[in-house]
Amino acid sequence: MLPAFPKRVVARTVLALVMALTGAPAFAETKVGSVVDSRTMLGFKIDDAALEDLLPGGWDSFTLPQGPIAGANLIVALIDRHIILDGAGAPENPASGPIVVLLAYARKNGAKDVRAFVIRVYEEPPLVDPYGNSVPADVDRHAAYRDAGGGDRVQSEVWTVRTRTGGELKLDLEHRLGELQWSTGVESRPFSAQTPDAFRIFRYDQLTGLAMSTAMGKALEGRISFSVNDPALEAVFDGREVLVSVLQVPIQIREVFSQ
Repeated sequence: MLPAFPKRVVARTVLALVMALTGAPAFAETKVGSVVDSRTMLGFKIDDAALEDLLPGGWDSFTLPQGPIAGANLIVALIDRHIILDGAGAPENPASGPIVVLLAYARKNGAKDVRAFVIRVYEEPPLVDPYGNSVPADVDRHAAYRDAGGGDRVQSEVWTVRTRTGGELKLDLEHRLGELQWSTGVESRPFSAQTPDAFRIFRYDQLTGLAMSTAMGKALEGRISFSVNDPALEAVFDGREVLVSVLQVPIQIREVFSQ
């Protein structure tokens, strides 16, 4: 079981992972799609100077100070999209597929408000490139559950991302799946590191579990290995990065809106 903490704290934490904490100006929303997916989210503490090279000018890397993911300033979100629909509800082409997204927290010149910036997306062609920084890649996921009875389940994930230029990201994770919580009516606004005032709105319901949190003294009940061999990220993942949290989202149902 997870250590005791207030109900819905994991849900609020996942919201914090991908939302800009600033208020956004009023604009006309356009629904561009909806997605049903599952995801694994890894929280890392990265060298601030290395991360700032990938952020918009004038934005400083920000490390989350509290909660289950305290200590993280970068999130690696490995997302398996089970069904992808367009704004009218028709299946996209392709209508499913995995994607890997890197988000960094930042605030402008030390201001109070914090944003989450999408700094890199690995996706399979044809690219949608919603944030202007997608990288064509082959993304493979192998996942399984092992049920020991009495609600005791072990989840395994192997992700391999190979870019068209020879880069590679790899996750090998196996752990006991702890308590899960369902949350509804969550909203997030991830911004683009390429165009810092451009963002998309996600509104979603999701099932969430906290697998590991150094801030809460929760060790992973299993094993994990994550490696990055991508020249564009060699300063970010240079051996000094520290994994501080692992979140599992077995199901998320979200609608996507553009400005």
